[in-house]
Amino acid sequence: MRTLLLLLMLWFAALAGPLGCASGAPHQFAQSLVADTHLGWRTAPENQLALSLVTASGVAQIELQPLPEQFTLVTLELPGMRRVEAVQWQNDLGQSTTLYDGEDGREGVSLQDRGHGFRLQLQLSTMHYLCDGGVLTVIGQRR
Repeated sequence: MRTLLLLLMLWFAALAGPLGCASGAPHQFAQSLVADTHLGWRTAPENQLALSLVTASGVAQIELQPLPEQFTLVTLELPGMRRVEAVQWQNDLGQSTTLYDGEDGREGVSLQDRGHGFRLQLQLSTMHYLCDGGVLTVIGQRR
């Protein structure tokens, strides 16, 4: 099982490695906080950030640095997740909020079933949470 997970993570790294983000250097904006989570980068239009998260435990945490004000959309591809149970945000002051509770999301939170995982998009009113930086936690079940 670990070998399969390692191969999957290496495959995503090879896929996402040469891709970039038109908004500058995306690697400066996010990093994984959980050892079993692989964070990959995807191409995105100007002023957007697109990431891919693969986790062995079903809990992915990434730390986002403050984003430039012109950012309008953050997209997270969650391949391999069978179900997303919650999406939580915590800022640097320790204040937290639930962006998605397993059934409903705040305005600006979109969760799409992709058959092989999910696509989470955060935009509009949720961007004011992300702009100052903090920790985004996605809790789900692996396939």
